[in-house]
Amino acid sequence: MFLENFGDGWKSKFEYKINLLLKHFPEVVIENIIRYQGMLRINARALDKDIQYLVNCVAYKIERESATTCEACGANAKRVTDKTFLTEPKCLCWKCYAIEIDSMELRSNK
Repeated sequence: MFLENFGDGWKSKFEYKINLLLKHFPEVVIENIIRYQGMLRINARALDKDIQYLVNCVAYKIERESATTCEACGANAKRVTDKTFLTEPKCLCWKCYAIEIDSMELRSNK
């Protein structure tokens, strides 16, 4: 629902956590979730300042965890900022990074 624009690794690992947060705090609104510097950036809004603080802490934890989780498969990974092959930084394991580069080379050869 929230992570449909990202790979299955992030969806399978973090969609549940975001939904769990909203289950406990239904008044929280997720304004957007973007990829920023190869990790998730979650912007959420709550009316109560104490709940906002809690939501920010949970979002921070998910964001930091996404910086070491492969977006594609969910394995341990590193953020890759190789501007030669990637248009934007992504968090990928070495296997998924190789697949990403191969698929980009195939698209550019067409």
